Amino acid sequence: METQQISRSAENHSVAFADRMSTPFAKTLDGLRTNPELKLFWDCIWTPPETHEQFLEHAGQLRRFATHSGGLLGRSPDFLAGIVSAWAANADHFGDGAEQLREFHRQCRAENSILTHAISDISERGRIAEDRLLQVVARDADGIYLSGFKQLATLALYADVLLIYPYRMLTEAEDRTALCVAIAPDSAGVTVHSRAGFRAAHEIPDESIDALDEQDAIIELDHAFVPNSHVFIDGSVAQCNTLRARTGMTHPAWIQALGRMAAKAEMYYTLAERVLDGGQTSVKEPGVILAKLRRFAASTQRDFTAAIESAAFDDRYGFWAADRAMLLQGIGNFTERIEGASTLLAQIAGLDLICPKPGRTTQHGLIPAAPQLSDWTLFTNLSSGAYGYRQNKYELAFVGDPDRLAAG
Repeated sequence: METQQISRSAENHSVAFADRMSTPFAKTLDGLRTNPELKLFWDCIWTPPETHEQFLEHAGQLRRFATHSGGLLGRSPDFLAGIVSAWAANADHFGDGAEQLREFHRQCRAENSILTHAISDISERGRIAEDRLLQVVARDADGIYLSGFKQLATLALYADVLLIYPYRMLTEAEDRTALCVAIAPDSAGVTVHSRAGFRAAHEIPDESIDALDEQDAIIELDHAFVPNSHVFIDGSVAQCNTLRARTGMTHPAWIQALGRMAAKAEMYYTLAERVLDGGQTSVKEPGVILAKLRRFAASTQRDFTAAIESAAFDDRYGFWAADRAMLLQGIGNFTERIEGASTLLAQIAGLDLICPKPGRTTQHGLIPAAPQLSDWTLFTNLSSGAYGYRQNKYELAFVGDPDRLAAG
């Protein structure tokens, strides 16, 4: 996530949580949480698979859920559910916080909680802003008090709980920032500085791309209280630096990511096909464009299938997991192709993106999570709008350079 300035401007604003449920995205999220067809999905995402059959069901549910959003929702809600479930399966890593973590997992599962994380530190000119590091500033018998900033808080406006833990390796001198805690985003002392949403070109709220915009945010804590029940790591640099390696938390997260990418690639192809069926466009060889997008979708799905087929029971973590190298290879292949796929979408319309022809398709319903979005709104926002631009940047930054990550 790029460096951001903290301000009270329209670009970076604080939102009253009492008003959030009236927003287009909140309605979308509520629909996903209450959809009876997704009940099995909600059960699966909080259960680390202990058998091969459970793993296949788990992966299948992740892939099917991703289709509901066309692969556009990265954090809603299965990404963090998989992480917390892996933590719970390896709760001994948290030492004194083990039982608190297990109970937190049980509570999240019972309540169908939607979580996000705030993990990156604020940077200025490429350097960590030391005066803005989130750290313990006081403590009492009931818990700890935190002040400072964290970012990469996608979905923070709508999440039930924020997970705060370090994204980078900490030095021994940073024990006050060595934390893994959970806190509600509307808690006293917590401010969410959120980027303004993306509106569709026609500014009709019911057909806004905001229906699919999880938004990213910066979290500011000012003597925010975290009770002991939600403190999982406090002051242990070693526990923070080995959190990923000792709990296997990235395995379910990356399965979710690659399944979502497969759904997104499929949606790009289907959307292009529907727009072309809706009337003439400026593209000279629509068949060639569609063939390239079809290959993009097929290859991403193939990578997801291959990763699933590589799965085995991992004795280190106590659950089934896909092969790490296969997951990263699939994610890397997708990130290398997504910008090219967006360019192909833009080529379909050409000048129509500037001045749409009368009668341009207004077909609805491609994405079940937002059936009110017209094909043309979705198409233009993905191929030439700010929403699509940030989506692509998110994909490229998701795991960084996958080759470097795979090399360790």
